[in-house]
Amino acid sequence: MKSSSLNTIWGRFFLIGFVLLATATASWAQRHDREEMQRIQDAKIAIITNRLNLTPDQATGFWPVYNEYSQKRREVHRQQRKIIVEKRQSGTTDEAVLANLKEVQDLKQRELDLEKEYQSRFLKVISANQLAELYKAERTFNDMLLQRLKKNGED
Repeated sequence: MKSSSLNTIWGRFFLIGFVLLATATASWAQRHDREEMQRIQDAKIAIITNRLNLTPDQATGFWPVYNEYSQKRREVHRQQRKIIVEKRQSGTTDEAVLANLKEVQDLKQRELDLEKEYQSRFLKVISANQLAELYKAERTFNDMLLQRLKKNGED
C-alpha cells in the first residue's frame, strides 16, 4: 500500500510540474510574440515618423487618427482572412465561391470607403504631400516586413 500511495504522490508531483512547465512555456511564447509585435510596431512608427517629418503639433493630431484608422483597417483584413479560411474549409460549390467573392469585394469596398473617410481627417492634420508620403511609407514598411518574413522562412 505504501508503494502505490508513493506512486500516486510522485504522479501528482509530475503532473503539477508538467502543468507548471507548460504554463511557463506558453507564457514565454506569448510574451515573446508580444515583444516581437511591439518591435514591428515600433519600426513602423519610426519609418512613418521619419518619412512624414511631422512637427510636434502634427504628431499630436496625427497619431490618434492614424491608430484609429489602422485598427479599423486591421479589422477589415481579419474579416477577409476569415472568409478565405472558411472558404478552404467549406464546400467549393459555385454558389459558395460566388458568395465568398462577393463578401470579399464588399470588404474591399469598406476598406476603400475607410481610406476616403480618413483621408479627409488626415488632411486636417497633415499636408497632402505628407499623406502621399504616408501611403508610400506604409508600402515600404509592408515590403520590408514581407522580405523579413520570407528570409525567416528560408532560414
